[in-house]
Amino acid sequence: MPWAVGIVFIVLFLFTATMYPQSSNQELTRRDGVLAKAFLKACDNLTTATVDFDGSGDPYQVEWWRCGSKHPNWDTGRFPVHYVLIRPPKSKWQVLPLTLSNSGSSEEYFIDQLHLINIPVGSRQLLLISGKYYESDQGTIHCLLERVADQFQCSAPIEPRYSTERQLRVHKNLLRKLDEYLNSPL
Repeated sequence: MPWAVGIVFIVLFLFTATMYPQSSNQELTRRDGVLAKAFLKACDNLTTATVDFDGSGDPYQVEWWRCGSKHPNWDTGRFPVHYVLIRPPKSKWQVLPLTLSNSGSSEEYFIDQLHLINIPVGSRQLLLISGKYYESDQGTIHCLLERVADQFQCSAPIEPRYSTERQLRVHKNLLRKLDEYLNSPL
C-alpha cells in the first residue's frame, strides 16, 4: 500500500509540473559551422562587421542575417529567424565557424541588436547579442559572446566595466541613404 501512495504522488507531481510552465532561460540556438550560401540567398544580410575576439589583430567576420518576413505573422505562424554567423580569420583555419540563431524559438523572441564591446585591458573585443520577446512583459535575452580557452562562450550577465563601443546597425538601403543626403544641412 505505501508504494501506491508514492506512485500517486509521482503522477500528481508530473501532472502539475506540466500544467505550470517553468521559468525558462532561453538561449540562442548554437550550431558549429555556417549555413550554406544557397540557404542565405533568400535572406537579408542586416549587417557585417569584424570582431577581434582574441586581441591578436586578426579579426573574425560577423554577419547578421534575417530570414523570412521582417514582421511576425501570428495568423500564419510565420516568424523571422535571425542568424549570427561568426567566421574565423584565414590564419585560424583550425577554428570552427559558429552560427547562433533564434531558430528554435522564433515565435517567442527575435534578435534585436548586436553591440561591439572593447575590454578595458588589452585589445580583445566581445560581441553582445540582444534579443527581445514579442510579449513585452517577458523581458530581453542577452548573450555576451567571447572566446575562452579557444572556445566560444555565451554568458548572460553583462559586467558593468564593459562599455559598448558601437552598435552594429542594420544596413541602410540606397533610397534611405539618398534621402539622408538630400535632407542633410550643407
